[in-house]
Amino acid sequence: MKSIAIPLVGSLVGALLYLAVTAGLILKGYKPPAPPPAKVAKVAAVEESEGIQGAPLAGKNADELNGTTPSWKYYNTDVEFLVEYLKQTSNSFRIRQKDLDELGQRLAAERAELASVTQSVARLRDDIDRQVIRIQDDEAINVKRLAKTYAGMEPSSVAKIFAELDEKLVVKVMSQMKDDQNAPILDALTKTGVQGAKLAAVLSDKLRLVPTGKKS
Repeated sequence: MKSIAIPLVGSLVGALLYLAVTAGLILKGYKPPAPPPAKVAKVAAVEESEGIQGAPLAGKNADELNGTTPSWKYYNTDVEFLVEYLKQTSNSFRIRQKDLDELGQRLAAERAELASVTQSVARLRDDIDRQVIRIQDDEAINVKRLAKTYAGMEPSSVAKIFAELDEKLVVKVMSQMKDDQNAPILDALTKTGVQGAKLAAVLSDKLRLVPTGKKS
């Protein structure tokens, strides 16, 4: 009987103490203790480094740089170096392009001048070809025979004949005669009058344009 009474008395005492404490707290106005202040981790400021050296973002913390800063305000030495290199390359390209354009203009002018000179030479060659009297192969035999015939005649008689013949044929014939044979004929032409003297001058001038060859 005694062993059962002791636990019962302890339970009653504990219940009375709980009720007493609860009633006291209610009457006093219970306020739960304020939680301890949370430790705010200090975000280290971003120090000036190689990536943002000398930029206005130096000294900003990570939160300020993380998604809140416009992209055009970021600074990177590698990007700046690349931009500067591209600028220099572009300037160099423009200078080289200018030099090439000037060279192209000079070459075009020189090409035009060369074409003009070539045309002038071609015209001069055509003029010379027209002036030069050439004996064709199919007439060479007849020309030589006439030269031999006139060389045996009196210069005065030959002068009269030459005054009536085509100048080109006369030059061909005289080109196949020797100089000492042509001289008396030209002298005889000058004695026939003004026309004869003009003819002698024309024949003498054209004889120098005949290609030299073997004479009879």
